[in-house]
Amino acid sequence: MKTEIIKPKKEMKEARSLFNPIIYLVLGLLLMFKSNEVIELLFYVLGIIIIIYGIKSFVVYYQNKDVVHYKNINLTVAIASVIIGVLLIVLSGVLEASIRYVLGFFFIFMGISRLLTSISFNNYKNFSTISNIILIALGIYSIFFSNAVLVIIGVILVINAIILFIEYFR
Repeated sequence: MKTEIIKPKKEMKEARSLFNPIIYLVLGLLLMFKSNEVIELLFYVLGIIIIIYGIKSFVVYYQNKDVVHYKNINLTVAIASVIIGVLLIVLSGVLEASIRYVLGFFFIFMGISRLLTSISFNNYKNFSTISNIILIALGIYSIFFSNAVLVIIGVILVINAIILFIEYFR
């Protein structure tokens, strides 16, 4: 019995290998320059998905109104899903700002507490002092401008896309 190895066609392989860096580049640029809008869009999409699930639960409830043993559960899930979905859409801006503020204050808190700890142990002349100051700066950036974590992820995706493009065209 002979085993045969199936290799992908060269055209398919080349198309796929160019697709990933393009997606990384677009997503990275969006996260770098429009991270607030990306989070709001994410809440919109999540809200729409939850509303669709609620509508599906309404349909299931009315189809099986007399058959289902726990029939009120589908109705309750349907109503709650639609309400939560609408709230996610309506409050997407507030939720996005909340995430930025929470992350920003967390970064500032961590940076200051670590900085004070290193100063109290007279261990402030090393790399950790710089990283603590960077944490504080990222926290301030997150609060006033954009979600620093998503911007960093965006930068990493763009760098990854550039590396993949270089490897592809080599």
